[in-house]
Amino acid sequence: MQASLPPSLFATGRTIHHLRSEIEGATGCALAYPRRSDAAGVVWGREGVAARALERIGRPPVVVEAGPILSPYDTPATGMSSLRLRYRGTPVETPAPPTDILGALRERRLYGRNRFALEGSAALEAHFSGAPARSLILVDEALAAAPRRLRAFVERVLADRPDENFLAAGPDGCRGLAGGLSARLAVLDEPANPWLLFERATRIHVASWESGAAARLSGYETHCVDPAASGAPPSDAALTRLFEAGIHTFDPWTREPIAAGDGIERVAWLRDRFAANDRRVVYVGISGWKRPALDVFADGPHGSPVHTMTAEDAVGAGMLHQARVLAWATREPEQLEARCAEVGLPLARIEDGFLRSVGLGASLQPGASIVVDDQGIYYDPRKESRLSLILAHAAFPPALVARAGALREAIVARRLSKYNVGVADADGDWPSGRRVVLVPGQVEDDASVLHGSPHVRSNRDLLRAARARNPEAYLLFKPHPDVEAGFRPGAIPEAEALTLADRIVGGISIVDLLDRVQHVETMTSLAGFEALIRGLTVAVHGRPFYSGWGLTEDLAPNAARGRTLVLDELVAGALILYPRYLDPVAMKPCSPEQLLDRLSAARDAAPRTPLSLSRTAQVMMRARYALLNPIMRYLRNRRGVSRGSGGKPR
Repeated sequence: MQASLPPSLFATGRTIHHLRSEIEGATGCALAYPRRSDAAGVVWGREGVAARALERIGRPPVVVEAGPILSPYDTPATGMSSLRLRYRGTPVETPAPPTDILGALRERRLYGRNRFALEGSAALEAHFSGAPARSLILVDEALAAAPRRLRAFVERVLADRPDENFLAAGPDGCRGLAGGLSARLAVLDEPANPWLLFERATRIHVASWESGAAARLSGYETHCVDPAASGAPPSDAALTRLFEAGIHTFDPWTREPIAAGDGIERVAWLRDRFAANDRRVVYVGISGWKRPALDVFADGPHGSPVHTMTAEDAVGAGMLHQARVLAWATREPEQLEARCAEVGLPLARIEDGFLRSVGLGASLQPGASIVVDDQGIYYDPRKESRLSLILAHAAFPPALVARAGALREAIVARRLSKYNVGVADADGDWPSGRRVVLVPGQVEDDASVLHGSPHVRSNRDLLRAARARNPEAYLLFKPHPDVEAGFRPGAIPEAEALTLADRIVGGISIVDLLDRVQHVETMTSLAGFEALIRGLTVAVHGRPFYSGWGLTEDLAPNAARGRTLVLDELVAGALILYPRYLDPVAMKPCSPEQLLDRLSAARDAAPRTPLSLSRTAQVMMRARYALLNPIMRYLRNRRGVSRGSGGKPR
């Protein structure tokens, strides 16, 4: 039976305010102030204070609870993939066609919040191996969060079944259960995949039929200990109704209502990203403003990341947690690699990806993509990087190449770049009869310049070389935004630059410039890659990751990689296989295609200035680089934190 909702709803509490978008999408009612006498409050959880207060005054609430399809990253603040809605005890149904939710969850082995490893641990296998056989006491989310209730539940099961041996375990772990209850009881503290538990247990004991529905309906012998559930167990039809009724499914990123089948596929994708972090992560050298985004990338079944700043702290934490160490490449302590090798800790370096943000990292704009490189780092050609190995050896099946082509075309059509800063060029004095060549300046202390451009290592040298190679061209020089803003080294006086260039185009969007030019001359700048995906010719004086594959004019010695790639194979490696992406609004991992929507929206909303910053913010950033950063560098050096292998290409 479908619940008939009241004509007006209002929110009670912070959780409901966070879930406003989902609730309005599910009910079709806008949440407003309770002006009408027949308005119903929307409350979180049946047992909450707000629910009981509304019941006492005769205004039954709409009760909202978490549904059975949740990603590991779901919270009320970031969006929930499913919710269960009830009004006057009756489910609020969705008009969408019915879906076999349980069957789909069982097939993809999804359960609850999915914050567990997909495979069984050594501890789980040890508990179920050999004799005696064990039954499972399933510890659901509510029990895991309430130690007293959990203990009472376990004691009742032990009393009811004096001849059985048990394992207490569940999807959220079982850390709240103190030891010493019985020699017949083992406890698995860590979160465990319930489907693995069901398969190994003799029988399953649950606190309510609702929490035991998945096990019972999947054919496992299930017993309910809830005194309120005395009598005959519900039929399969009634149990299915109890499990699936009133479930509404939402896109985990946009929070829009979607079909249950689509929601399950998206949750499975997020679950796999979470489970891929198969060890805990210890970060090294991560600035505070970068941590919220990077913590999402590193969250996994073994816990949230640990932050450190020195080699000794990182190695100590790594050994304690049997972790993987991830160092921000330009902040890597000098002894970190050697110390990790000594004790056998895996080490990787992280950096910004190639579709990053609206705004520069130098102006403290958080990034929405990173690369994690367990070999080297993409901008330092002295050592093979994971990207260079991908490009040199990976297979690029037709479906991947087609996806890369569609992604490339979308980036070009949406006029996106790595940083998405700069103003449009309103000046129309572009020459019509001359070849236009763009020379993008770089930050001169970047590792890609210092170590990867053997003959041309400064913006002056680059301008001279570009003019010598293109004597008749109309030469545009674009200072790097960080340099132009005074944040980083590499400035050339305007008068000197104009002895070689025909025009200085600082502050103009790189995309606007690439629309107007035919050729790019660079050392190692990412502008060369952005030119390639727009069909321009590119000459490189250094050895950036995109050179040597037969797509660029390579001017540095020994640039050939031994393999020729087509453009979309390069795009597949650099933009799909190598980086990881984050939806900066939902704060959940996403695909590069999804990130394009967020970058487009953020760019359209940002100030139309050269750095996409207000004047006040620019003044504050200049003060930071002039006053605060030297102090921070001094303190990092005192703690043994260096710039590592230098900065990245810009």
